Amino acid sequence: MRIGAPSGNLEVFPPATGYPTRSDNGVTMALQGLEDAPTRNKQLLEWVEEVAELTQPDSIEWCDGSAHEWDRLTGELVDAGTLIKLNPPQVAYIIEEDCIGCAKCIDACPVDAINGAANLMHNVIYDLCTGCELCIDPCPVDCIELIEVSEEESLKIRKNSEHFFQLKNELVQRKNKKTKLNKSISENLDLAKSINKKLSNRNVDKEKSIKKLQTEMLNSQKAEKYINPSDIENLKKQL
Repeated sequence: MRIGAPSGNLEVFPPATGYPTRSDNGVTMALQGLEDAPTRNKQLLEWVEEVAELTQPDSIEWCDGSAHEWDRLTGELVDAGTLIKLNPPQVAYIIEEDCIGCAKCIDACPVDAINGAANLMHNVIYDLCTGCELCIDPCPVDCIELIEVSEEESLKIRKNSEHFFQLKNELVQRKNKKTKLNKSISENLDLAKSINKKLSNRNVDKEKSIKKLQTEMLNSQKAEKYINPSDIENLKKQL
């Protein structure tokens, strides 16, 4: 049995005395891990000592949170049967001679890692495929297989896929904004044309109305005693 504790300050200091011991067949032994504790935190050490006295572990594990520690501990848990190892890193592979070009795998891929079109042969863009397996079930002819890749290659692929996925979403958002903007501009132009047309018509009507009013006023003055009718007609021609 082992107990684990966060290491806190990892400064190494000389071994201290007075650590709990474990009795094994009458032989008293110092617990492995306490004599070389990688911390000076007094409260942490006292807590570990207290837990060790209560639980009597075989050893004490100081956790540092490193990737090496993660691989080692999870490996031990898998070997012990506590954890079940999941599928290794993988990418999809399309058997080209069996592909019928149904495009169902293209629609199923969440990261656009499959290239092709309806009635044409498809292929996988390996730099983007995350091995999610979502393309396998929709395939009606079972022409998609999974091939293993290294952990390093898988991480690189996932970074590429995440980058292009975010880029795709950004482009879609820009396209939607541009479409809305173009639609708004078009609507504004149509509205402006309509308003200008109405204003233009209004101005024409106004000129006609003024001319008509002036003509009526001039005609009404023909009967005046001191007005020459020919002068009125000349004025009307000038309108």
